[in-house]
Amino acid sequence: MNMTITIKNTTILFLFIVTSFPVLAQRDILLCAHQEEGVISLAGKWRFQLDPENVGMREEWFKGIKPEETIELPGTTDEQCKGAPERKQDGRFTRIHAYRGAAWYQVDVDIPKGLVGKRLVFSMERTKVTQVWWDDKCVGRDNSLISTQYFELGDCVKPGRHILTVRVHNGQEENPPVGGNHQTSDGTQTNWNGILGKIQIKALDDVWINDLKVYPEVDRKIAKVQVVLGNRLGGPLSGELVLKMRSWNVEKPHVLKPVVVPVKNVGQDGMVEFDLQMSDSVQLWSEFTPALYRLSVEFKGKARKRKFNDKKEVDFGMRKFHTIGTNFAINGKRIFLRGKHDGAVFPQKGYPPMNVEEWLRILKIIKSYGINHIRCHTWCPPAAAFEACDRLGIYILPELPHWGGVGNKPKVMEGDVEQKTEVYDNTTEYLIKEGYRLLDEFGNHASFVMFEIGNELGGDRQEIASIIESFRKYDPRHLFAGGANTFLWAPQLSTADDYWTTTMTGGSYGSGIYKNTQGKEVRSSYPNHNVGHVNNILRGTDYDYSSGIKGINVPIISHENGQYQMYPNYKEIEKFTGVTRAYNIELYKARLEAAGMSDLADDYFKASGALAVICYREDIESAIRTSGFGGFQMLDLQDFPGQGTALVGILDSYLDSKGLITPEKWREFCNDVVPLLRYESHTWTTSQCFQAKVVVANYGANDIYQPVRWELTDIAGKQIATGELASFKILQGELTELGNISVNLEFVTAPQKLTVTLTIPGTEYRNSYSIWVYPDQDKPLLSNSVKVFSSLSEEAKDVLSKGGKVLILPAKEAIPTSIDGAFQTDFWCYAMFRKYNPPGTLGILCDPKHPSLNEFPTDFHADWQWWRLLKFGRPINLATLPRDYRPIIQVIDNVTLNRKLGILFEAKVGAGSLLVCSMDLQRQQEYPEGRQMLASLLKYMDSEAFCPEYILRMEDLETIIKE
Repeated sequence: MNMTITIKNTTILFLFIVTSFPVLAQRDILLCAHQEEGVISLAGKWRFQLDPENVGMREEWFKGIKPEETIELPGTTDEQCKGAPERKQDGRFTRIHAYRGAAWYQVDVDIPKGLVGKRLVFSMERTKVTQVWWDDKCVGRDNSLISTQYFELGDCVKPGRHILTVRVHNGQEENPPVGGNHQTSDGTQTNWNGILGKIQIKALDDVWINDLKVYPEVDRKIAKVQVVLGNRLGGPLSGELVLKMRSWNVEKPHVLKPVVVPVKNVGQDGMVEFDLQMSDSVQLWSEFTPALYRLSVEFKGKARKRKFNDKKEVDFGMRKFHTIGTNFAINGKRIFLRGKHDGAVFPQKGYPPMNVEEWLRILKIIKSYGINHIRCHTWCPPAAAFEACDRLGIYILPELPHWGGVGNKPKVMEGDVEQKTEVYDNTTEYLIKEGYRLLDEFGNHASFVMFEIGNELGGDRQEIASIIESFRKYDPRHLFAGGANTFLWAPQLSTADDYWTTTMTGGSYGSGIYKNTQGKEVRSSYPNHNVGHVNNILRGTDYDYSSGIKGINVPIISHENGQYQMYPNYKEIEKFTGVTRAYNIELYKARLEAAGMSDLADDYFKASGALAVICYREDIESAIRTSGFGGFQMLDLQDFPGQGTALVGILDSYLDSKGLITPEKWREFCNDVVPLLRYESHTWTTSQCFQAKVVVANYGANDIYQPVRWELTDIAGKQIATGELASFKILQGELTELGNISVNLEFVTAPQKLTVTLTIPGTEYRNSYSIWVYPDQDKPLLSNSVKVFSSLSEEAKDVLSKGGKVLILPAKEAIPTSIDGAFQTDFWCYAMFRKYNPPGTLGILCDPKHPSLNEFPTDFHADWQWWRLLKFGRPINLATLPRDYRPIIQVIDNVTLNRKLGILFEAKVGAGSLLVCSMDLQRQQEYPEGRQMLASLLKYMDSEAFCPEYILRMEDLETIIKE
């Protein structure tokens, strides 16, 4: 075994960040040493008192005032009903026992005689801004929101009973100098007050193992170990380190022989470094094989004629997370980050789980949808989350709790609703200290592969770069970037960044207006509905982001892609039995009832959700089919309850499925291996030959030596054509083109939806695509019995008065209550971006069996054959029509406006029959779906089935259609 030993003098930094605060008193509750030797667990009942007037410091509550209340710790004030109900919120969930300010926690601790002379350290795994007293002596302040807070209680503590007092403040007045974030946001996990995780006092000797870090070097098959020995005695320190290591979560553990490392004359706070040769039997950690090693280090030594012994364990993974060109890589293999944004959404308890078992449950749900990466938006989860990610092979990116400016205040864009501008004089200092603490506490975790300062930062580019450089120098085990979507209004790659998370790679943006961004987009949708390819560029499945990443030499990650809103599922309301209530969703339900459409709620939910899934799929596939693309961080797999309430997930806030798509079906297009079909159009005619290219994105563990089979089936599942594309090898980390599919559609019964399915035999990998085939026809011939108009002209009124049939295909000028059309569902939520004047719609709802659609195959929701009809059509606001009137095809509105919108509706008017279609059919006749829709409507109107029952008065009609 090769071993290098280096002894260095180092300084151990204990970060106690000072601010000034208040305190309190409690009942006789006694906690004694138990469990781990030398550890006093402080979990249990504490005395407690709120301090809303902030008088505890002045009145010296820490001196033993005995409050009447108690509280169980770990826990929060919300959980234990210590607070008052908030005003019902319409843009987020509502806390039913909210409290913001100072709260005092106090407990009696019995120090046994066996701990006398030991150094006692009090620690809290997760809390807010704190001040701590041991008896009546202040022992420190801390404002870390992320890392464990440590407080020295002293080394001369007498045996017997002592009073420990903690003042926790979660109010704005004492917050750290950072901008809005999800670490403290009421919009997601709530701004709780309390103490979470491990709460304990630990007895330490004067010589101890203060820190243990492992730096894997996969290429050399070496684990570089750093042991920092703490020494309060001063003078030289000698002894030995005994190391034992084995992999533990694999079928065949790799056990290394124990190693003894001599320690000679190490100075105070000395560092010992050495290399452990892992051998050819080393087991690497990755998303495919998340093998973990457990390193145990025991120090045996003496100083000043006293003997000391201490032990420390750490889990780590032998992994190299790096980049190869514009791809991410793990241990030399190119991978693709299929990520989700995580905003700390925990509606039941209002804070993140602190145990590994619950995180394993959460992450297994997420991973079942093909996700291999999590970006924690302006927050850092607890150690349990990292441990669960280690075990499951999920790449995690924590952020510091900052969303604002760094160095100086960003330039304010008038009318912009996204930009955060908070910046403080000491923001940079705080971020650096908090970053070092985060790296120290979580840096050994194999899953912790990336790190950045925060979200959508502004201010001083150079200062952000300097912070990142300092982090990289401090702990090079991770990839670093300044932040996610930094300087969003003027995107530019920083030379300090290892990767770039952005929405576009050029141009400028502000207040919903994009300039010079065309071809620079790297996601599918934006706050402005006129930007993003899903709603604006129809190219079948042949669109990718190759132009957006051109010339960029680091991996690009699509920032917060998706954000496709869907209508609420009101059945979710009953789930809220914890610390929050969904009064916002209850309000949306009441609004729909007031609009007279409550009976449509469930259909709205299902139809908008189905379209959102379609949009998400295109978003994800367009990223995966882009050669050299780094990955995406979708927003989101689950709903986001804050910022106006963004119901954008296929899972609800509780991570329960909404029933819109199964994990298996989602993994068809979101997985390590995805068979892809690239074709230029979703709609075809029987005179055409369907042409498509088959590509396989292989970001799995190995090359694939299998052909790809394809099959074209009709609506009944009957096979129309099939074939196999052989390949010698589908390369790992590559997009491999296997060949083309060509099928003559001449003999297809039309109109009909067909399905093309790709499978890789012997694997789970498959994917399927819908195309629509229509009869080859010129512009449909008009029936003599149907008169067509572009407005409610006098001639149209005359035909109706004489009992005729009228089809109105209105020009924009003739429908003053109409709004812009859109194919995609509304971005994020209408309430947040209404200033940018989006349509705010969520797709369509229709009855596929309605006779008007007999010749236009459709589901009850929108799909790609509807794209031109919805994008260029104009939904008409039917608010002035009778309350119970319903259109044939209704455009679903958002929860803010609840408009009754229609693009196809009929009525009996006078003696005549009227059909109105505002899908811009006049200008869609060059496309097969446009011709087919018109043909279907005309055939319907020329049949006995066209017999509208609902009677509209001419004056009602004139409120929505003009001459």
